[in-house]
Amino acid sequence: MNLLRLRALVIATGILSATAGLSGCTQDGHDLPSLETTLTPTPSANLEAIAKTYYDCMTDAGISVDLEPNGSGQLAVVHFTKYSFAMWRESEDFEMAAYTSDQDPAAVQKAEHDFFSKPYTGPALMIDGIDHSEEYAKCLSKSGYTEQAAQGPPVQRDPVLMQQQMASNNKWAACARENGWPDVKDSVMPDEDDPIWSPVVYLPVTITEDQLRQLLEACPNFDPDNASLKQQWDKDNPTATSYPDNWEPDPSITFDITSVEDQSDADHLTRLNDILSEQMNEYNEQHGG
Repeated sequence: MNLLRLRALVIATGILSATAGLSGCTQDGHDLPSLETTLTPTPSANLEAIAKTYYDCMTDAGISVDLEPNGSGQLAVVHFTKYSFAMWRESEDFEMAAYTSDQDPAAVQKAEHDFFSKPYTGPALMIDGIDHSEEYAKCLSKSGYTEQAAQGPPVQRDPVLMQQQMASNNKWAACARENGWPDVKDSVMPDEDDPIWSPVVYLPVTITEDQLRQLLEACPNFDPDNASLKQQWDKDNPTATSYPDNWEPDPSITFDITSVEDQSDADHLTRLNDILSEQMNEYNEQHGG
């Protein structure tokens, strides 16, 4: 299992959802927590040609990558493969890390801190302890590739799904209020230009790990039976544009990060997000999600 962390945008928006339909697996079978963000399209560029140039350059440099389609079906997204722990900074505002579940969490946190806390001086890439920054920067410059642009325009909001998400969120928020967190508010529908793509429920980042586990025991944020229903529906109805009867998305929960000020706060937020996604990740490991 791989966890993918979009560091800069996680700290900026606090989004790490475990909602059905917003999480999934890569072609390598790696589980990815879903990170919702507004992507910056490049309408005038041929994204597929740019991606192919970048892919060829990285492959020639001996870096293992693969091509996959974006949300619009364009073969425009290039992702790293055959790694245990990778960290990269495409730009000052776009930083990512991905690692397999057999990595030591403490070692991962230290490596991430050492890598990302350095002042940005240009694109940087570290894969399994080997610095590929020079080749990475060269290929980005040669191709004009950016991960955000490669994703294409943002997927349009499905109004039915958004209303279902609101209902699921607010049912969970009511449960949280009944179980010791009276200040948890119902979610609201984001505006069209809101960088938060989907309705969310905010928890205070001051919640402890034990408190969060207790709250999730009283108010689960993931329903395996619900996930199985959706997974089977997707298999039986590969072209469907609707959702199965008696299905609703899991609540989308994140944290109010206005009080995040330093690395210790950020590390605490990472651990809280990991707790939120634990049950979903375990389910995906068992069921090949």
